[in-house]
Amino acid sequence: MIALNRRYVFVGGAALLGLAGGVIVARKPSDAVLLCVCLVAILGLAMLGERAFPWAIVIVSVAPWYPFIAEKAEPPIVRQKVLCAAVAAAPLVPWLWSLAVRGRRTRPSRATLLMGLLFAGFAILIYSSLGSISDLIEAEIVGFLFLGVTFLCARRFGGDNRWLAAAFGGLLVLALLGLYAYLKAPSNRVGYFVGYPITYGALVVGLLPAGLLFAYHRSRLLAAAVAGAGAALLILSESRSSWIAVVVLIMVAALLQARAGNMRGLGAIVAVLVLLVALILGTGSLHHIVEQRLNPNVATSESVTHREWSYGFALKAIGEKPFFGAGAPGYSGREAANKTSIGAIDNGYLSISVDMGLIGLLAALIPIAVGLWVLGRCLRLGVTPRYELALALGILGMAVVTIFYDSFYWPQIDLVLAAMGGVLSTRVAGITKPAAEPDVVRQGAIKQRGMPAVRLAP
Repeated sequence: MIALNRRYVFVGGAALLGLAGGVIVARKPSDAVLLCVCLVAILGLAMLGERAFPWAIVIVSVAPWYPFIAEKAEPPIVRQKVLCAAVAAAPLVPWLWSLAVRGRRTRPSRATLLMGLLFAGFAILIYSSLGSISDLIEAEIVGFLFLGVTFLCARRFGGDNRWLAAAFGGLLVLALLGLYAYLKAPSNRVGYFVGYPITYGALVVGLLPAGLLFAYHRSRLLAAAVAGAGAALLILSESRSSWIAVVVLIMVAALLQARAGNMRGLGAIVAVLVLLVALILGTGSLHHIVEQRLNPNVATSESVTHREWSYGFALKAIGEKPFFGAGAPGYSGREAANKTSIGAIDNGYLSISVDMGLIGLLAALIPIAVGLWVLGRCLRLGVTPRYELALALGILGMAVVTIFYDSFYWPQIDLVLAAMGGVLSTRVAGITKPAAEPDVVRQGAIKQRGMPAVRLAP
């Protein structure tokens, strides 16, 4: 059955590539090359089966869609429709393939149906506000809408632990691209190739827990190298909000390990902290970079002034249109650019509230709420399921960065956030406290070891 399906795939792929040849005949080689790359990528992801979903999300999120070297956020180096098509294909292609081969099914859920209707309503609202379908093809609009689509698609892929390898691969790509950007312009911030350095920092923080867990399963030395590399990437990006997120993650992870009585896990966290502090303080050049890149006096006055203006403007706008806002993602950024020298509001939750109202904010908070639900359940039960905690901590890290940054404007962050939240939403019920060992089983174990059976207290 699988071989037959693959044969059909190859035949269909050959036919589609033939159409690309027709485009070349029509003297449009650039379109033909783009079409061939898209077809090969789609076919490759389809052949990976359920493993394709996290890889597709991560690949699209870490790909260099923007200029490598810049001093401010710039438009992508590809056309908007190409970037938006990639964002749409990342969750939909693996999902459609899974439907075609009758893969794993999820139980019907009224909540997910309501979520789908909610985001469909947002699409209609945005269209009515802008008045044109072509105006919908913008990265911030597609990113917000596909936050809901990706969450719902991800629920089909919650049964396997596929995210660890994809997260490690994404961190590797971010490290290599970041090293290349640093070597080309050592004095510039690293991360413009994914849109902006803080976007880069948010992606690193979001993928780091799962990537660390993947490395830890293979080698303690590899895990230490990943932790050190992650710290270096955040330093070079000059993303102080990402460092705040890392501190929060470490504190939450330590609290969970202590609550579960897992001294080994708590020791691993302490060892990572000691390693990072020793690396920063013991290496003169790295210490200098830390002082230079994370100096709190850099542009302090401008940042404080703009943040004060952002909060005042956002609260006033939300008070005027509290429910659905301006009806279009990106409105607050354009207003900020018109009134100040910075085209953004320094808080993603306020930005999305201005753009889509409090109802839009609640919709955007769904993946974050699932992550917090998982963390709260683990804390209450005193358990530490590694895979679920890795995804939940990644969500928490991106949520902390959003306090200081308009994260919902960037589809890369939206994809990772929603995909992790959708996967976790199918696994929350499976997080339970291990059942106590029955007396009968313990008595049998004692007899097998040749020890006298005794009555055990309940």
